[in-house]
Amino acid sequence: MTEGEPGYGNDDFLSRVDNWDEIEDVDEPEIYNGTSIVVRGHRITVAAEQGEELVDVLRRLVPEHRELLLADESELRRRIPADLPEIMRLDLWHHPDPLQASPSESTTFRQLADVLATGDATRYAPDLPPNTHWSNWPESGSL
Repeated sequence: MTEGEPGYGNDDFLSRVDNWDEIEDVDEPEIYNGTSIVVRGHRITVAAEQGEELVDVLRRLVPEHRELLLADESELRRRIPADLPEIMRLDLWHHPDPLQASPSESTTFRQLADVLATGDATRYAPDLPPNTHWSNWPESGSL
């Protein structure tokens, strides 16, 4: 069963870390205190030093623990009707700089629109290398 209104709400933000109070330095929020991190009930030791920025420490979890961090099928389907089929799922793509081009000028977005209109995933044929890896956006996650 789907829930919620169009758009997103606070319930759409999925917390993965079970022990925030333990890993964040009490005197310096957003600084790692050296404690192992619990993600969805799994205690993970991270190769990180006390005093590092927490965002950098958490990013180190991705290569080995990616599936624990991503939404699972039930979390995804909470906002997507069960009778709506998945046409394709992208983890990486070339995202245009919105200050330099509108979405309609983006080959990526035009191809994705074509896939959605036709249901034919083969119409997505990227001609630019993906740039959505977090390392391309070092300031992401900072508000």
